[in-house]
Amino acid sequence: MQPRSQAHSTLTSKRIAIAVCAATSLTLALVPLSATAGVRATTKLKLPAERTSPTGNFFTLEVYVAPTSSKPVAEFEVKVCTSAHTPADTAIEPSFFTLSLAQGGSLHESIAVAKSPALVPKPLKPLQCDEGWLGFSVPKGKSVSKLEYEFNGTISWVVG
Repeated sequence: MQPRSQAHSTLTSKRIAIAVCAATSLTLALVPLSATAGVRATTKLKLPAERTSPTGNFFTLEVYVAPTSSKPVAEFEVKVCTSAHTPADTAIEPSFFTLSLAQGGSLHESIAVAKSPALVPKPLKPLQCDEGWLGFSVPKGKSVSKLEYEFNGTISWVVG
């Protein structure tokens, strides 16, 4: 006995053809986009970006505003949270942040150029958070590379 071919109505056949064409077009359109997105994901910082310090505190880079020719200031919104095991006398210290330049060298944080509210020195108890802006004046012709926090070790975010 030979297998029977299934009979489809003309309308069903058209629907199948349209679905196959749509799926093929969608697949073709997605391949280059997903390949490109994968490349971008490895080269661009995804925010928010959390790091844990060697002392167990949490630093989250919430926002990065790159310097421009009209405003040569790199600005970072940072949230700092202590852990349950934070040592006594723990404090956030913005001066421990530096901005590395792609051409070499680094810049110190400047409260004078930071957006408001600026991240300022402040004691933090266990399980307490503080958030604010860091500002760095970037010299003309220079580009930024990474934001670093150094205290009992270094944590960093590649931003350039």
